[in-house]
Amino acid sequence: MSHRPTENLDTEGLEQASVHTQLTASNVGFRLLQKMGWKTGKGLGKNEQGILEPIRADMRDAKLGVGKQEEDDFFTSEENVQRKKLNIELEETEEHIKKREVIAEREHKIRSEVQEIQKVFFCSLCNKQYKLAHEFESHLSSYDHNHRKRFKEMREMQSSSGNRDDRQKREQQREEKELAKIAQLADAHRKQQQQQKQEKSEAPAESVAPKKIAGPSNQDQRQALKFGFSKMAPSKAPVGNASKKPKVLTKVSSVFGNDSDEDS
Repeated sequence: MSHRPTENLDTEGLEQASVHTQLTASNVGFRLLQKMGWKTGKGLGKNEQGILEPIRADMRDAKLGVGKQEEDDFFTSEENVQRKKLNIELEETEEHIKKREVIAEREHKIRSEVQEIQKVFFCSLCNKQYKLAHEFESHLSSYDHNHRKRFKEMREMQSSSGNRDDRQKREQQREEKELAKIAQLADAHRKQQQQQKQEKSEAPAESVAPKKIAGPSNQDQRQALKFGFSKMAPSKAPVGNASKKPKVLTKVSSVFGNDSDEDS
């Protein structure tokens, strides 16, 4: 009770225990082990079957027992880990080849038999296999099967409608291109007509004058034919290069005739 720790402890004469240094004869633990019959360089225990080196005081998992961490480190070290060989690295012997062929033939037979069985009462839409005929028929009339069937038909209709919409778009684009070509041709034709009209309007007035002069003579002839006599005296044919007037064949109407027969 009266013992108190000394201040400023001198550590020069103290020995520090470690894994790398062996215990000396001056160590208290060394002397206690010698009193119990232990000898240097031999294992612990009555028959000297114990460990020769002390347990290392390393960091370990709290859930692992004493020495378990060292065992794990030993088996997981790079020197002790052995990689499993791949199948391509293994050298097959004749026995292995025969065994592999026999197993492959057996698996092929089993698969073929299973496929033949599934052909009878197998629903590919629902991916279900039945053993009896009435079970398969009841499944075909069930709500689940019909619902899946309708859903599949709806998806097919949607895909076909999408293709139809694309085809309609392509047709519409082609029609628009054709209409644009027709509009261009119509514009070119309209421009040609306008140019022709301008050329006719710009033509010299000499070709238009004879038509205007011929108008009064026709009116006088109509009036003379209406009343049955001619006011104009017969004139002789012009001499020279003068052109003859064209003869007009008209039907003479009576004096008491209707006005509606003037232009007949």
